[in-house]
Amino acid sequence: MQLEKGKKTIILMLDGFGTDYFYASDMPVLKKMAQDGFYREGKAVFPTLTNANNISIVCGSFPQTHGVTTNCYLDPITGRPEFLEDPGFLKSPTLFEMAARQKIRSALVTSKSKTIRILGGSVDAGLSAQDADSEIIRDFGSPPDIYSIEVNEWIVRSGMKILQNRPDIDILYIHTTDYPMHMWAPQDERSLNHLSRLDGLIGEMVDRYPDAAFLVTADHGMNPKKECLDLEKILRASGFPIRAAISPVADRLVKHHGGHGGVSYLYLEDQSCLDEILDFLSTLSGVDRALPAQKAALRYRLDGERIGDIVVGADIETVFGNVEQERVNLHQGYRNHGSRFEESIPLIAWNTRLGETDGIQFNLDLTRAIFFD
Repeated sequence: MQLEKGKKTIILMLDGFGTDYFYASDMPVLKKMAQDGFYREGKAVFPTLTNANNISIVCGSFPQTHGVTTNCYLDPITGRPEFLEDPGFLKSPTLFEMAARQKIRSALVTSKSKTIRILGGSVDAGLSAQDADSEIIRDFGSPPDIYSIEVNEWIVRSGMKILQNRPDIDILYIHTTDYPMHMWAPQDERSLNHLSRLDGLIGEMVDRYPDAAFLVTADHGMNPKKECLDLEKILRASGFPIRAAISPVADRLVKHHGGHGGVSYLYLEDQSCLDEILDFLSTLSGVDRALPAQKAALRYRLDGERIGDIVVGADIETVFGNVEQERVNLHQGYRNHGSRFEESIPLIAWNTRLGETDGIQFNLDLTRAIFFD
């Protein structure tokens, strides 16, 4: 770790903040950071979902190393989908653990309680807007509804309050919610208002902590989708023995995406059918590409033991999930992520020594270069 006590680093992981939102929005503070510091149009980790990317950023490594490839997995004992919220799934240390070993204090403020459960074990201060307890409400006020733009402002303000009350905290990691991006396209007035307000709060942070290093990135972008395919129904109707089709994007907060996503992990009953199923999927409308687990693990740097038997990516207008029929048209304005088409995200570093020669390409490279190299 390259940090020293007393040098603050503020990491802003703006959930769903694709480059199209960055370019469309009036965010003078963030754009000046990009202009005066380091900026690159970078990539999110595939699948483009929160757990895989959030943990890649915090661990400075790809899922092939840290082991987390999904928000949802097939429990090998029960045979049912379960939400991944257990820190035991992590196979590599987080920047919070590394900081703690060196007596550097850290804080984590997030929209989702699962982020605290997975990553909060080594932080000195951690709070979540979801399921806030009486102590959090007493110290930071009642968080707004998780399905709102105001909750992101509460998250950033709470981070600033932690730094104000705990001057010994040198690393602050802020993780917002992507609900506004699910709801509104980049040019929508409501999206522009949301990001303008966030930019104002980032400006307050810069004014209060002008010597702090800032790292700003996202876990994925967002695209409008037209159709949802139930791969389990489609494959079974065609005579293929499927144990399950898991949507890795699915989590407990389903209001904005319905548990659907642009990627699916297929678990087969009969491995001898793998090639036949791959051939079938290659001609299925709505599928971008389908790869056996071993090839997908190599291509996307995933943990091959945690992605089922086949990884299926959707095309730009399609998601996969459990629905009433084999195919269902989605409502107008439905927006989601998970596929390779939501990989474009901004990489911003300000008040750091990062430069063009540091090999910064993915969101995880920002923290890798600062904390792990």
